[in-house]
Amino acid sequence: MRNISFLIFVCFILTFCNNKTQNNIRMNEITTDSVTKSPVPEIIADTLAKISSPFILNGTKCYWEHKLISGEEIIIKLFDYKTDKLLLKHHDIYPPLNYNAKNYFDNINNESLVDVNFDGYTDILLKIYSGSMAMNDRVYVYLFNHKEGKYTSAEYLEANRIELIDKKNRKLITSNEYRYGTDSIIHHFDKVGKVEFTDEFSHYRILEDTTWIEYKTYKKIVNGETINERTQSDTIKWE
Repeated sequence: MRNISFLIFVCFILTFCNNKTQNNIRMNEITTDSVTKSPVPEIIADTLAKISSPFILNGTKCYWEHKLISGEEIIIKLFDYKTDKLLLKHHDIYPPLNYNAKNYFDNINNESLVDVNFDGYTDILLKIYSGSMAMNDRVYVYLFNHKEGKYTSAEYLEANRIELIDKKNRKLITSNEYRYGTDSIIHHFDKVGKVEFTDEFSHYRILEDTTWIEYKTYKKIVNGETINERTQSDTIKWE
């Protein structure tokens, strides 16, 4: 009788331990699954997007998409309206001050769409103002490539200001400001939109020892090479 009672007791202990182990395994499985499947929070930047009404540019129906990110930078894109093909993309750290204006895109199209290199196609000028000093402002030039149907950056035409677009004489006049000087650049174009030569006029001053020297220079540049250069200097007299 005692042997039977002992066997029953042993069976009870084994059953209890087995159930406890299975319960622990199931709890571990549930806990692990809940950790694995918990969603990872997505961080989304503070972005304000604007999309323009479609308009015709060089025979193509286009639209602008501008995104202001955290109020500190802007991404500018131009798309083909029918195909959504990206025609231009520009990024800058100086967002426009009139971004929230109702006529924002109208102002851009009125000021920025112009034939810069006189080849018969409309190009794009993106004017970025720093809001502080003129030397930090920039006009970015995107020329229309009619073979590829998109706009490409022309860094050699960029400047602080576009002073004049002379269609009659095919001249683009730009200017830059520096801490101690300025320059004026005249780009001369041929009939197919290529730069024939460039005139650069610079006016600046340099402190040499304890004396300020004023310099005026001229350069004529053809195919990236300076073929003519003149420099005039004079001591600055302070009254």
